[in-house]
Amino acid sequence: MPLDSYDRTEPAEHSTPDTEPETEPRARLGLAASLAVHIGVTLLGVAGLVLAFGVGVGSPTDPGPGLWPLVAASLMTAAGMATIVRAALGERVESLRGSARPALGVALAVLFVLLFSFVSVLVALLVVYVLWTRLLGGMAWIPVLCWSLGGTAVMYVLFGVVLGTPFPAPLTAIP
Repeated sequence: MPLDSYDRTEPAEHSTPDTEPETEPRARLGLAASLAVHIGVTLLGVAGLVLAFGVGVGSPTDPGPGLWPLVAASLMTAAGMATIVRAALGERVESLRGSARPALGVALAVLFVLLFSFVSVLVALLVVYVLWTRLLGGMAWIPVLCWSLGGTAVMYVLFGVVLGTPFPAPLTAIP
């Protein structure tokens, strides 16, 4: 029967032929840091709620552009509030040292939104697709270019040709 990693009585490097070597338990943040993480998530959800109402939610029969952002922000706010309660009851967040990749993913998503404000959605998609597969996927350049061009082409054919969805024009003209 395997021991819990926190109750380990054997050295970490000990392993038997039929078990994996044990690893050290991940560091956990303290109460203040855990609460800061959860409060940050909750505040992002609340900001999303404010922005969703700002662009207009509409109604279920006549949805406005803010309806789905309202649903997503509501879920984020509820999840953040639930994790605040769990942190207050003693659960702690694991160390955030491995947060660079998710942060880069969020930054690339923000870049996509900013890019399609100035260039077409397809150009923004291609640029972010290249960066995503190269930086987060760790692929070599030839597969990155093949997957990025292919993925952008598939998105164009699926949405532009098959579904007949018009792609939005850039929101801001470049002077």
